[in-house]
Amino acid sequence: MSVRALIVGVAALVWALPAAAQERGTMEFGAFGSAASFDNDLGLKTGYGGGGRIGMYLHPRWSTEFEDAEMRATRPNGLKDVNVGLLSGRLVAVPIKSGGLSILLGAGAGISTETNFMHTYGVDALVGAKIKLSENAALRVDGVWDWLANESWQQFRSVRVGLSLYRTPARKFRTVTVVTQAPTPAPVMMAHEDSVSAAETRRLRDRDAALQALRDSLANAPVGAPSAQRIPIRKEPVVTKTEAQIRFAVNESVLTDSAKVILDEQIPVFRDNPTMIVVIVTDRTNIPLATRRAQAAKDYIVAHGIAASHVVIEGGPVRVPAGRPIFRLLIV
Repeated sequence: MSVRALIVGVAALVWALPAAAQERGTMEFGAFGSAASFDNDLGLKTGYGGGGRIGMYLHPRWSTEFEDAEMRATRPNGLKDVNVGLLSGRLVAVPIKSGGLSILLGAGAGISTETNFMHTYGVDALVGAKIKLSENAALRVDGVWDWLANESWQQFRSVRVGLSLYRTPARKFRTVTVVTQAPTPAPVMMAHEDSVSAAETRRLRDRDAALQALRDSLANAPVGAPSAQRIPIRKEPVVTKTEAQIRFAVNESVLTDSAKVILDEQIPVFRDNPTMIVVIVTDRTNIPLATRRAQAAKDYIVAHGIAASHVVIEGGPVRVPAGRPIFRLLIV
């Protein structure tokens, strides 16, 4: 085996170390030892040597490969040994794959190289198998038949045993598109987070009208009327917003700074409306993560002076009392 073949095989194996599973574009780098026997008419007996190969997968079950196989061959009648080398290219298929075992079938052509005895060209066929050793390495055993065109199609047969390593295309060139779908709001919610439902608007309008009528009746009460007739007026703050939305980082349940800012804006509204119930609405596609996010939001609100009984998580064990004003907090 020549020094060139040894250098090519070792360099290919070292460069392929960070390889991974076979897929389209995966490169195969291999080195092997070989033994061959020749037809008698070729004037050769047996040969031993090795070589290297490089290949690329066009599909998980199809690949092209090129080999440089060289050996030292013996001759009959005590003649001097000679160098025999072939440079081949072929197409290889994987018709059968079971677990870590792959069966190989291949066909191709080649020419002689670095030989001072046999100058020829021809075709070859391959039957082999690969046994997976890890995600990036496999033991490979091949039987190869070569037919020599200008030697009356005489043939020689070789067995090759070696190691193959694989390298996938650089992942930095792959494009991954991630589509995120926002949770569908409940039917009673408006699409815009600053909007107020029609029912809530009517309720506030009716309340203001009732308060104005009460003020007018008190203003028109006769002077000196008993104080019991003068009912003190307590005007509750007008709620102009019945929902808000806060966002968390991907796969995280810790409140972000922007989420805290939104909650800080709403906490005074909760304080000024003591009968209000805050309902925390979550995306239920990932229930464990949604529960942690909802609990983080509730803990923050309760820590700022809002009664825990007034902050409930949608779908939880606590039911919202009927007739109470509701503020919905959407968790994304």
